[in-house]
Amino acid sequence: MAQLVSLAVRTLHVLTVTVLVGGTVAVWYGYRTAAVTDLTSARRYEWLFWGALGVLVLTGVGNLGALGVPGPTTDWGRTLLVKLVAVLGVAVGSAVRTLVVVRAGERDGFEADTANTALRGTLGRAYGVTAVALLALVVLAEVLAHG
Repeated sequence: MAQLVSLAVRTLHVLTVTVLVGGTVAVWYGYRTAAVTDLTSARRYEWLFWGALGVLVLTGVGNLGALGVPGPTTDWGRTLLVKLVAVLGVAVGSAVRTLVVVRAGERDGFEADTANTALRGTLGRAYGVTAVALLALVVLAEVLAHG
């Protein structure tokens, strides 16, 4: 039974990463190609992002519980530390991105104002950076999983 629970936790972890990376790339692409000209996608994604990040943290802790916490002097432990610092960086950067989306949404006429092209570009870059950071975390996860 414990193996089944562990498998379910790992599967949920991987599926959640898939949703985060796919969602981030989709929103980035929308802003980059100007297919997205308002904040609707960004607002929806921000809710999805923070919910999924919570699931990732919980399932990550569950994975550590199943695997055991490594010592910081092992290669695996050092790689895990790098990954955790990167996760913290993604969370802090994403908090800034979310605040930009919230503040932009408070302004009347965002969708119709052509002066907001710079803001759309900023959001596009922010989602692009988030996508790259999430992909780097996937690489670190691969290193942790398979050496």
